Amino acid sequence: MSSHTSAVQLRGMLRSFWRGLAACALISSGAQFCNSAWAGTLEGTATYRERIALPPDAVFEVELQDVSRADTPAVVLGRSKLDPAGQPPFHFEIVYDDDALRSGHRYTARASVKQQGRLLFTTDQIYPVLEGRNAPLSMLLVFIHGGPEQGSMGEGIGVLPGSNEGELPRAGESCGSSLAESPLRGTYWKLVRLEGNPVAAAEKQREAHLVFATDALRVAGSAGCNRVAGGFELEGDGLRFSQMATTMMSCPDGMDQERRLLEALERVEHYRIRGSRLELLDGTGSVIAGFDAVALK
Repeated sequence: MSSHTSAVQLRGMLRSFWRGLAACALISSGAQFCNSAWAGTLEGTATYRERIALPPDAVFEVELQDVSRADTPAVVLGRSKLDPAGQPPFHFEIVYDDDALRSGHRYTARASVKQQGRLLFTTDQIYPVLEGRNAPLSMLLVFIHGGPEQGSMGEGIGVLPGSNEGELPRAGESCGSSLAESPLRGTYWKLVRLEGNPVAAAEKQREAHLVFATDALRVAGSAGCNRVAGGFELEGDGLRFSQMATTMMSCPDGMDQERRLLEALERVEHYRIRGSRLELLDGTGSVIAGFDAVALK
C-alpha cells in the first residue's frame, strides 16, 4: 500500500472519529454512554482525456448512489461539489452515513461537469463502490458537447466556448454555425425513434441512450431498464456493434421496447448524422433507430 493511500485512509478515519465525538457532545449530559453514528467517506479523483480548458463558471459534482432497484430512481446517499470546478484532475470526498447502507444493495459513483446547467462532461460507465476496496476511486469523464478541435488554441489546449459570453453551443452546434454535425463519439445520444415509431422513457426509469467512447471502441448506455455496454467497429459510414451485454433487471414497463432496441442494434450496419440526429441503418439502408444529441440538466 502506498504512503499516499495510507495517508488518505488515515485522514478519513480521523474525520469520522471527530464527527462521532461531535455527535456525542450533542447528547444530554445525563447519558451514561454514547453510541455515535460513524460517517463513512469515499475519496477519489476524476479527469478527462481531452486537452480542453473549462470555463471559469464550470461546476464539478459527484454523487454516491444506491442503484439497487430498477423500478425507482437512484437514491443519492451523498455528494461532493466543486464550484468553481477549476481544471482537472478533480479531487473529491463524499461523506455518507454508514447506517444508510444495506446488505445486498449496489452502490455506484457518478460524476459530471456542467456550466449553467448544461452538461459538458460525464461518466459513461458504472463505477461500483463500497465493495471492500480501500483505494481511492479513479473516474474518467467523457466529452459531451461538440466543441473546438483539440490543440486549436495556444499550447495545444482548446477552450470551451462560453467562458466569456456565458453561452455554450447546444448539441449539434459549433461556434458560428448551427448546422455543424454532432460527433458520433463523445456525444450523449438519446433514443427518440425505433423502427419508425417515437419512443419515450417509462415512468421512473432511465431514458434509452448510447455514448460512444472517444478513447476506445467501446459503447455504453441504457436500453431503458437495463444498462448496456459493448464494442463497436467503424469503417467509413459502416458501424457494427459487437459483444453487447446488459444487466439482468426486470422492470414493470418498457421491456418490449428494450428488447426491440437490443435486437435492432444487432442489425445495424451503417450510420449517418444530420445535425444533431443520429440514424442507425440496416443492410438495406432502412433507418431502424434514431437518436438526438441532447444536453442534460
